[in-house]
Amino acid sequence: MGGYGSGRSGGRPTIESGLTLNLPRLFKTGWLKPGACTSGALRWSSVDTGEETASMGFEARLGEEDGYVRLHWTSTNRGSGEKRQCENHITLTTSSQPFGGRRWWFVCPRTGQRATRLHLPSGTTVFACRSAYWLAYRSQRETPCDRALSRAFALRRRLGDDGGIGEDVAKPKGMHWRIFERALERIDQAEAIVERHTVVLLDRLKLVGSR
Repeated sequence: MGGYGSGRSGGRPTIESGLTLNLPRLFKTGWLKPGACTSGALRWSSVDTGEETASMGFEARLGEEDGYVRLHWTSTNRGSGEKRQCENHITLTTSSQPFGGRRWWFVCPRTGQRATRLHLPSGTTVFACRSAYWLAYRSQRETPCDRALSRAFALRRRLGDDGGIGEDVAKPKGMHWRIFERALERIDQAEAIVERHTVVLLDRLKLVGSR
């Protein structure tokens, strides 16, 4: 079974650069069920390409108010190629809801805090809450131009387009013109921001070159 690799680039890691366990989603998809034992393989895929990026086995045992999840996978060191077996045992607990029922939580293995999401940054071997790793969001590192550029390409991909900034976008077959025109308008808005920042950058470079 394919595992999750290691190797971390410098700087504060981001949530998007690692793996995330989403507790509500695990319940929604049936991987976790109160009062039941479940097992299988969890898989992660790239948002951009849809290709599988990681997988790991799991077993879960939940009662009506608490339980646990056991994860196991093979990690490969990107530098040396050395493989090692990793295992996490994560406790689950519940809290009462104001109008009845109970809400499920992970108990962070590092901080003991309750959380609905746990993260595994690249190069680590323990799923933990965001505060345990001081994780940032990718958007916090991006400049306004970076965010606009990311948005422009994301919008193009939704239309099945792989062109560059400013290139024409073909209407997907079967899409209503009104929906397509709205999508083009959002792309134009994002690319206009990119173009404005590009002009400013070029002007600055010219100014530096003339000194």
